[in-house]
Order: sequence, then structure tokens, then C-alpha cells
Amino acid sequence: MKLELKNIKHTAWASEETHCYQASLYVNGKPVATVSNDGHGGADRCYDHPKCVYSGRSAWRDKMQEVHEYFASLPKTNPCDIFPEGMEQTLEFWCADQVNDWLSARELKRMMRTQILFQKEGEEEAGVFGTKYYPKETGGTFWNGRRILNDMPFADALAIWKETA
Repeated sequence: MKLELKNIKHTAWASEETHCYQASLYVNGKPVATVSNDGHGGADRCYDHPKCVYSGRSAWRDKMQEVHEYFASLPKTNPCDIFPEGMEQTLEFWCADQVNDWLSARELKRMMRTQILFQKEGEEEAGVFGTKYYPKETGGTFWNGRRILNDMPFADALAIWKETA
């Protein structure tokens, strides 16, 4: 099952305990649901998308049941101190992760427009630094002790950005 969260609208000023957002849930390339949260710590709301291809309320419920069964079939998340046995994966957790990824990508794009982002060789865990100076293009590999994120494919730069942020 291929799931995508598109048309994300996020409101930072209204996000208190959770993200205040609204987005379209696509299943196998087709719009199925509109997912949203008010940002006050409550659960996500999910209702049929205006362009949903599953006509009728029961067809939509059946498709959403398939989505929930898909998440129930996934293995539990990695154990942690609070949940030593791991946690069940759910649509709500997945949506929160997608919004987090979207926010990270948006922030990285904004930063890359105004400065050159780089990592120092041997100090990758120290984070990502920014400068206005643009050295020779590096292709994303280390050159002169620096790896420039602006020269990398965006997906690779985003992975480094999320890892160090």
C-alpha cells in the first residue's frame, strides 16, 4: 500500500501540544481522506476527501479500514525507555512523521536559499554550519575538510539535516 500525505497546511502559531495541520491522504495515488488536527493535543480527525474516488460512505469506511489494518500489520516501533516492548504503528503517528518531514524539508530549502550549508570533516555529529562564502563545487563529497549540502542531491542533504538537527 502506497500512502502519501499531500497539500499539507501547517499553522505554527496554533500548534501547542501537537501540530496544527490539514492534509490530503492519498492511497495508491488516489485521494481518500482529509486528515487534520487542531494542535491542542487531541487526536487527528479523518474524513472523506472531496475528490475521493470511493463513492458512498461505506466504500470510504472500507478503504480506511484497509489503511488501519495495514498499519496494524506493521512491526512495532523500536523499543525505548517508556515503551520497552515498542509501540504499534498507526495512521496518526505516520501523519505526524510526515508533517515533521515536510517541515524539515521546508526549513532546509529556506536555509539553502540564503546560505551555503556545510559539515566539517570528522565533526559530522557537531551539526551543520552556514556561510555566505561559496567555495568550489564539491558534488557533496568532502573537499578541503568540508562537505557542502547545497551541492548534494536534496534527499541526501535532507537526511543529514534531519540527523543533525
